[in-house]
Amino acid sequence: MRPVGRAEELVVECVGVTRRYVIGGRGSQGSEVVALRDVDLEVPTGMLVALAGPSGSGKSTLLALLGALDRPTSGQVRVAGTDVVALGRRERRAFRRRQAVSMLPLPADNLLLDLTGRENVVAAAHHRGLVGDLGARADEVLTAMQLDSYADRSCALMSGGEQQRIALAACLIGSSAVVLADEPTGALDRAGAATVAGSLRTAVEQGASIVVATHDPNIEAVADMVVRLDHGRRVL
Repeated sequence: MRPVGRAEELVVECVGVTRRYVIGGRGSQGSEVVALRDVDLEVPTGMLVALAGPSGSGKSTLLALLGALDRPTSGQVRVAGTDVVALGRRERRAFRRRQAVSMLPLPADNLLLDLTGRENVVAAAHHRGLVGDLGARADEVLTAMQLDSYADRSCALMSGGEQQRIALAACLIGSSAVVLADEPTGALDRAGAATVAGSLRTAVEQGASIVVATHDPNIEAVADMVVRLDHGRRVL
């Protein structure tokens, strides 16, 4: 595990974060669910952090807050130096688009299977408004991730693990401040999960900052820090 950096080196900082929902109706007709309870979190730049815990522990809720997809009921959330809580809806969309945060979904939600690995990475660059020789930039990312042999292969012909690694490369182009991944190995077999865990580690060694919600011991094993949640509370 690496030492925690100074405040100016933090890519994520959460202080006293609580998220409550009301389900099944409004006001007294509904039932309150507390997804997160007074959670503190500091993520230094250039680290792989695993959010671990049972289903319903608050991992995905915390990722949604970090990705500016939701707001906490109370507490502070800063990502890449930005007070995410203070952002309006349009500002949150702009915050994500200017590459402060990349979300790593399942490949089926992220990849165009009729395109090659390189073409998918280039498409992600276009989506983020990047300019220049995007093919060359895509090749740089694929090479750094040891995926150059997949550059010209159709994603439809790749295994689930290979597709997830291409999806990760697509997140990395443009140098996002932080990559957020929700159960990136959840649909993979043991071999595929181990390979993707290795790719996450490689991405961090290349300079990325990554926060992963996971049940996978492969990812915990390569993480710089494991944060455990239980019933919305941080227990480690």
